[in-house]
Parts: sequence; structure tokens; C-alpha cells
Amino acid sequence: MRAHSKSRKLLTGVCGLAALAGLACADTLGVRARAQTFVDVTAAAGIDHVQMTANVAEGLPSPAFMTGGAAAGDFDGDGLVDLVFTRMGEADILYRNQGDGTFEPRTATAGFAVATQTNGVASADIDNDGDLDLYMTSTNDTRNYLYLNDGQGYFTDAGTTNVAALANTVTRMGQGVSFGDYDRDGYLDIVTADWRNFLDDNQARLLRNLGGGEVGAFEDVTVAAGIDVYRSNRAWRFSPRLIDLNRDGHLDLAVASDFVTSQLFWSNGDGTFIDGTIPAGVGTDLNGMGSTFGDYDGDGDLDWFITNITPSPDNPGATGGFNRLYRNDGNRQFTDVTLAAGVRDSRWSWGTSFFDYDNDGDLDLIATNGWNGIGWEDDRTTLWRNDGGVYTDVSEAEGVTDTLQGRGLLHLDYDADGDLDVVVVNNEAAPVLYRNDSAPGRYLRIDLQGTASNRDGIGAWIEVTPDASEPAAKQVWEVDGGSSFLSQNERTAHFGLGEHAGSVDVVTIQWPSGYVQQLHDVAVNQTLLVVEPWFSSWGDFTGDLLTDGADLAMWAGQYGVATTEFHGADGDGNARVDGGDFLIWQRNAALASGGAATAVPEPLAATLLLCGVAAAAYRVASRRLF
Repeated sequence: MRAHSKSRKLLTGVCGLAALAGLACADTLGVRARAQTFVDVTAAAGIDHVQMTANVAEGLPSPAFMTGGAAAGDFDGDGLVDLVFTRMGEADILYRNQGDGTFEPRTATAGFAVATQTNGVASADIDNDGDLDLYMTSTNDTRNYLYLNDGQGYFTDAGTTNVAALANTVTRMGQGVSFGDYDRDGYLDIVTADWRNFLDDNQARLLRNLGGGEVGAFEDVTVAAGIDVYRSNRAWRFSPRLIDLNRDGHLDLAVASDFVTSQLFWSNGDGTFIDGTIPAGVGTDLNGMGSTFGDYDGDGDLDWFITNITPSPDNPGATGGFNRLYRNDGNRQFTDVTLAAGVRDSRWSWGTSFFDYDNDGDLDLIATNGWNGIGWEDDRTTLWRNDGGVYTDVSEAEGVTDTLQGRGLLHLDYDADGDLDVVVVNNEAAPVLYRNDSAPGRYLRIDLQGTASNRDGIGAWIEVTPDASEPAAKQVWEVDGGSSFLSQNERTAHFGLGEHAGSVDVVTIQWPSGYVQQLHDVAVNQTLLVVEPWFSSWGDFTGDLLTDGADLAMWAGQYGVATTEFHGADGDGNARVDGGDFLIWQRNAALASGGAATAVPEPLAATLLLCGVAAAAYRVASRRLF
């Protein structure tokens, strides 16, 4: 077994400051060797609720058997990742991580005092105020739920009059939800999914965050954006995701859907989308359910895995279709490599996730299972290990043995020991928390905090190059705002480093704003907080959140003026409006108009620290949310 230096999330703040100062930060709290195994610690961790009781289920339409979601995130701001579970016929529940391997259950004290019919869930900082808000879809209800966080883990329902609630008299079958800044204005937008409703009343919507002004204000732009295009006479959408699949700087929309209705919409770069499903070579899954993205083959782009229904000997007919793994070939083209990769058959599957559970540097894969109908009784969750781009089922060997009605699924490092744990959400039963007891080896975890971009850094593209002499041997990850079937992974980007010795040579981050930041010689076995340099938003001298001709005019009018404090066109803060400020405007104007961003070297430690402190002060002083 390999010894390792363990990281602790309690040190995240310290590591973040060290990162800003250009210092190494690694936890050396202990070393232990363990077998590479998942252990069910649900009861010991204090998680004991039931997603839905049999009595509640009997009174609901049949789609209730598809419900069960969860989201992982630090909801109370204490540096530890918590869990939120949706429930049918009961109050939703927040499990607060107590930092000792256990969770404290909260309902009313988290703002969830009323029984609901909630299903899909995702979290994000929609108002850029530093805490995670929640969005939940509902099944057998006439509204969805937008919950605003007070910063301490107490949530307030924004109400049915809020556009995001999609409140009307239509009973919907709400499914997954995803956040992403599709219009690149620094505020996170929402895309929801709906199953079975007719097109004239379906609740599969794109909601644009209006930002500023009224907190939590959205507008429905589904039709204007062009995603009201369907492949049947009903919306059968399960798992939406805003994601930049062709790396052009604009978020696309991928949706796993039932009954041959999965779709891929390419962004046109102007706030609208075009359906490119068939030309891209995707959409062949017969009953798409869960969805996950990752670079399974290590070629530097994101591939797409969709769970499905494997026909059984007792039910070989129309119900079925097998999973799909679509390899991203670039140029908006994909190839179905399901058979070659060995992930075609996993029974009746739902939630899924790419993740590196053994920290060997490639992405493994997991999928829940469950539908206790004839031919699919007592199917277990499936764990595949990545062996050079081909997957091996190691479920039993690694301790993944649950056979309940799995629906949602997510990964997280709840015990902060440097390896990824798993939560399986079960329909009409308690969830399962699998603790990863492997010896983590070497890893790097990265948290992002945006300034010009949305504060969560959702949509940021991270490249980790352990050895600069081997630039092709890099790992990539896009920070996502909603994962798989009804659920959301912990947002921290996790990179296993295998046998790589020493520090990581280069970490490159392309922020949603277009700014490219590089860090060099990064210490491993830590959770690194990276703050987007606040000067990535400079160039917007007028304060209208646009970098355009008006800012150039202000610069021209103030050229040569000495200043005593940061204001106006003094973009670089050198107390004078000069040519340096023009260059800042020029670069950011190019980014705002879709021009290419160029990488910048890692700033000096003192500069980073100054910028981080100044950014916080400036945001408070100006009362602007970047």
C-alpha cells in the first residue's frame, strides 16, 4: 500500500490563502494504509431518512417510482461538504457535516418545515453573495422551488410568484436541473427537465438570471433561446446539463431523455441554440436517463455517457436500449464506443458519474440500478474501473453491493481524506453512503471562486498537467452546475495523480469570463482554493458589466489624469490613467466580443494576495456583484 499525506477540508481556507501567496499547502495529519474498498457507513454517519414511504407511494401516479435526488455542497459555509435530499410527501432534509464522519439531520432548522413532492435538485450561488442556494423540481405538483440561502444553511422559499417556480395549474413530472451561465453575464441561469407533459404545458424550461436588482429574478427564455424543439409530441426529458462540449467558450445544452428523445443543442454564441443531435452522432439511446461527462480516454475533451435500460430475457421487447458512451471526436462529432469500452449492460440504470475512485489518473464510472419488475429484480449498483479506456466491472470486489431501488447518485469527499465517496439515493428506502477506504495515494483537489465570472466558477475549464515535459498527459474537468439523474456532485474538481512524483507542474484554468489563469509548481495532496483575479473584469470602467466603446470613451476622457484611489479608467490601480489601462480595455473588449483569450503567467504571490484582498473590498464598496 502507498503512504499518503491526507488533506482536510478544515484546512481549505488556509490552503486558499497559501495558494494566493504562492505557497505550498499540504495536510500532514496522518498516514494510514487501507484496502481499496467501499464500505456502507450510512447508519454510522447518521443518515437514516426514507425517500418516500409505501403509503405515500400508493397515492401517487406511477412516475413516482422514478423519484429520488440529492445534492452535495457546503451549505453553511464551514468548509465541510453537506448533503441535501429531496423527498416525496415529507419535508426535504439537510444533513450538516459535523467533521467527524457523521451528519446532523435538519429539516425545519434548514427551512424545510413543509412536506413537498420534490425530486431533482441542484445548488448554486445564484446571487453571487457567497453561499449556495437551491433549486428543486417537483413531481405530482404544480410548481418548482427556488430556495435562497441566508449563508448559515437556512433556506427561504422564493415563492410561487417567482418566475423560477414555474407555478401554474398543470401537474408536472419535474426531473433534473442544471445551472450554468449560458449568456456569460456573470450570473447563473437554470435549465429544468420535465417528463411526460404535452408540449404546450411542459416545464422543461431555460430560465435566465436577470442579476442585480431583485435577488432571484429570472425570465423564461425557452422559446427565444430555441430549445423548445423536441423529438416527439411530449417532453420526456430527464437529465439536462449546460456544458461546453466543443470548447468555443459558450455553454451547450445536452439532455438525456426517454423514448428516443435525447438531444444535444449547440450554442450559437448569441444566447440561442441549434439542435445538432443527429449530425453529431448522438441521440441513439432508446431510453436515456442518467448522464455524465468526462474525459474517459484522456485525449483532452469531454465524452458523454448515458444510462439506459438493458433488455432482460423476460422482457426482450420495446423496453430497453442499452447504455451509450459517446466518444468526443472534436468538430461537433461523436462516435458510439459503448461496446468497445465495455459499459453497454448495467441493467435498468439511472444516476451515474465519471470519477477517479482509485486516484490513478483516469476516470472510472458508476451507475445506480433499480426497477423491481420482472427481469430486473434486485439489480445492484455497477462500478466500472477504467483500465486504459476499457472498463471492468469491479462492483463486488470493491464492496458496491446494494440492490435497492437506486435513482440519484453523486460523488463527494465527505470525510476529507483525499478519495471520493459515493451516495446512492434509493426510491422508497434510505440512501446508501459508501465511504471510500482505499489508500488515496496522490491527488489534487481544486475549488474555484469567481469574481468576473459567477462566484461558483461553474463552467470553468481546468487542465492539470503533472509533468510539463509531457503536455499531452493532462487531465481536464469542467466545473458543473448539475450532474446526472436528479442529483449533483460536490463541485470541487478532483484529480487523481497516480504514481506522479513531486508537485504538479501546471494548472490552467479558463474562467467563464474568458480569462485564462495558470498556476505553477502546485503542491499535491491538498484542496486548493483558486480565486479568479479581480483584474479579469477590468476594462468595464463604466460599471455597466460591459466592456465596450463607452469604456474606451471614458479612458480617453481621463487619459493622463492622476488618481488617489481606484476609480474610473484606472484599470491597473497605478494611480494614473495611461496606456496600461487601454491595454486592459483592449484585451477584455476582445474577450467580451468572443475573441480568443490568451493565457497569462501566474502572478507574483504578493500581487495575488493583494488582488484577493482588494477584490473583496472593492465588491463591498461598490455593491456590485461580478
